[in-house]
Amino acid sequence: MPLQYSNYTSDKYQIQFQCPSDWLIKEKTTRFEEGSDITISNNSIASGQIGIKFSNDSLEYFDTSNLQSATNDLHEGLITDPTFDYRTIESSSFLNIDGQRSGTFLVTFKQKYDTDPITGAQQFWITMVGNNGYMITFVSSPETFDSAENSEIRDHFIKSIKFLGVNNQTNSNMTNRFG
Repeated sequence: MPLQYSNYTSDKYQIQFQCPSDWLIKEKTTRFEEGSDITISNNSIASGQIGIKFSNDSLEYFDTSNLQSATNDLHEGLITDPTFDYRTIESSSFLNIDGQRSGTFLVTFKQKYDTDPITGAQQFWITMVGNNGYMITFVSSPETFDSAENSEIRDHFIKSIKFLGVNNQTNSNMTNRFG
């Protein structure tokens, strides 16, 4: 049976996307909660999990306004983390998501100093939209990362993304002046 997808819109994080209909979507309710601002999963790491982190100040969030630098800095910061063994599967490359230039890379990871280490495969996408910054991740077990289902979910999700801040910045300025 083919996967069914549902539309989801977050005005708070200015993003719209489609994800599998049977997956759960959780948005942070306070800034003190850990993890991604939006988490999308079906509670099975093998099936994958999508995370979206958002900042309304991409310069502060990424320490640069240059997408290539932000992508390379994130990648370098990960692979030099002393608590994990990271292996680069796909080096940084660039694509368009909803007409916005985005950086992406893929790594595998394994905890170094744990008796039962966490392992995974994780793809990152970084996008700057106006002042907004997005870091989107897809993580699953290395064994299932490239499964037909995970590949379809990942591709469908990324192709379905619409950044709402692109057009809403002008509208919100109008509302502030006239609303």
